Amino acid sequence: MDDLIARQRNPAHQMTPKGRAIEEESFRLVDLEAGPHGFSQLEWPIVRRMIHATADFEFKNLTRFSPGAVEAGLRAIQAGARILVDARMIACGLNPERLALFGNEVVELLSHPEVVARAKASGGTRAEAAVAYAAEVGLLEGSLVGVGNAPTFLLALAERVRQGARPALVLGMPVGFVNVEEAKRALMEAPVPWIVTEGRKGGSTLVVAALHALIRLAADGGVDTSREARGG
Repeated sequence: MDDLIARQRNPAHQMTPKGRAIEEESFRLVDLEAGPHGFSQLEWPIVRRMIHATADFEFKNLTRFSPGAVEAGLRAIQAGARILVDARMIACGLNPERLALFGNEVVELLSHPEVVARAKASGGTRAEAAVAYAAEVGLLEGSLVGVGNAPTFLLALAERVRQGARPALVLGMPVGFVNVEEAKRALMEAPVPWIVTEGRKGGSTLVVAALHALIRLAADGGVDTSREARGG
């Protein structure tokens, strides 16, 4: 009962009893259809929410975690780390009440005047200019970085990591056809915690889902308290 009351008051969970019931039933159906998997107790709630957000069970086979990635993300969220994203769609999709739980600020730089000016001057992409600007002003250090749209953002970020930048966690989930798989491989070879969707599939929706799952795990003390995650 105490657990139920805590969840009802926790903005990381659905606000109303009906909303919570729908979400829990959705998770139950995802668990039932997904079947056995090799994800840890901390990893599966993230993959499950990504499947829930897309109705695409292929992400059970496409999602990869570096060792300790979830733990690194939870520590960063609980410490109030900023969340740097490559697309306004991600920023708009994140729930303000959930972000307020730990004071996580969302930063999107592609529309920043300095970034736009640099991209026009260099002829490169705004994503590349955004990563360079973020590195110069210290926005990469200790941040959670969510990439759901621009492979060039992820490629530039992986290079910055090789040069010494240290984000807390990178969600590498760009979608598309050009440089997408190369960018994800570059991230997986970089010395930084990461969560990646292999292949061409990805998108801002997945990054939002993964971040919401991480915030919920952080709010629940690192353990998903839903019935399904407890195994019944």
